[in-house]
Amino acid sequence: MKYDVAIVGAGPGGYVAAIRMAQLGMNVALIEERDLGGVCLNRGCVPTKALYSATKLLERAESARSMGISFPVPDLDLSALAAWKDGVVSRLVNGVATLLKANKATVIQARGTIAARGRIDLSTGETVEAERIVIATGSSPVEIPGFGFHDPRVWSSDDALALPEVPERLVVIGGGVIGLEIATIYNRLESEVTVLEMMPEILPGIDIDRRAIATLKRALHAQGITIQTDTAATSLEETADGAVVHTKSGDAFYADRVLLAVGRRPNSAGVGLENVGAEPDRRGFVAVDENLQTSANGVYAIGDIVAGPMLAHRASNDALVLAEHLANGKHGGRDRVIPQAIFTDPEIASVGLSEKKAKEEGYDIIVGRFPYAALGKALGMNEPDGFFQVVAEADSQRLIGAQIIGAEASSLIAEASIAVQNNLPLEAIADSVHAHPTLPEGLKEAAEAALGRAIHAVNR
Repeated sequence: MKYDVAIVGAGPGGYVAAIRMAQLGMNVALIEERDLGGVCLNRGCVPTKALYSATKLLERAESARSMGISFPVPDLDLSALAAWKDGVVSRLVNGVATLLKANKATVIQARGTIAARGRIDLSTGETVEAERIVIATGSSPVEIPGFGFHDPRVWSSDDALALPEVPERLVVIGGGVIGLEIATIYNRLESEVTVLEMMPEILPGIDIDRRAIATLKRALHAQGITIQTDTAATSLEETADGAVVHTKSGDAFYADRVLLAVGRRPNSAGVGLENVGAEPDRRGFVAVDENLQTSANGVYAIGDIVAGPMLAHRASNDALVLAEHLANGKHGGRDRVIPQAIFTDPEIASVGLSEKKAKEEGYDIIVGRFPYAALGKALGMNEPDGFFQVVAEADSQRLIGAQIIGAEASSLIAEASIAVQNNLPLEAIADSVHAHPTLPEGLKEAAEAALGRAIHAVNR
């Protein structure tokens, strides 16, 4: 079997690359040993956000009492909830399959390993030949000493999202994005949730200002989630009273289940990169140039196996950039700003530089903020927690970063992303008429505050 391009891995990097390359006239093979859509569609982004939305109903039913509306105690059918979530996933996966077929990309269900430049051996015993090879194999959860996924008491994010049960006590090891998102879901399902983070603060390694972190921690505490920072889990012991997580500081936390969410590792081992002289570094990442080519001519890498944020939309952007390069010789596009959304309650979203990072990089900046509590729409939604923040260069007033913590932050960050990507000044947002009453008004108000012309807040 001969193709112009062979792609190993059908996640949001691989399948997007296959579709776009096929649209641009290339004969493409997409090789995937598991499910189309990869981790994101099947065991990550989509099921997490589906369960986040579903369990939000439980929180809304509780908070409605303050508005004078009461509901009977909700009846949770866990198997029905899991089936609904699986239906959402199935619909999207089937949609990807339909799009691949419509664009005439060939899908091969097998494990693919690079045997040599231009050749991939399949687990079926067949061989694929291609002028170019793209590795898009994603990443997997990391284990730590004392906690292995072979232990039935220890869950990976895959296990937690399968909804096998609602444990009475859930200890989450890792206060990063995955750990906090799943902690939010299970807390709403009435697990007693404790999050252990070995670093001094939650969301380590993410460029979020302390003000937003503090706001999130207060909200998590109010929801009943216990956060323990500077706390390193060391071992898991079975006792007469159940499993106990021991920590380096000597503390002990009882748990019916333990979610291990300390990070993800690139799936670069066993792909055959060593056969073409493009071996990963010690962390598992594959080095690429500005056009996503590895050190091996004709072999490319995209998504989680390339150093950078492990985000589905980053992988998809890599795919589109690579497709245009291979088809039309275009260069650039990897420098686009990548927004991030964290589905805690409240949500956090960011793009560009934080206030702290901008100062560290030597920018002379102006900052504007506006609270959700001053938005009529937010109060009408009974969602007053959070704020909008914009960061701009002082001289040019060019927007270089934004953070939003509050209801629907994941959607609201899009306007700021366009502005940061296109080097727009604060006036581009401040002078745009925003519908009232809406949440996006908060970004406009923050831009006006940065310019010293706030209307619904005191200028400082």
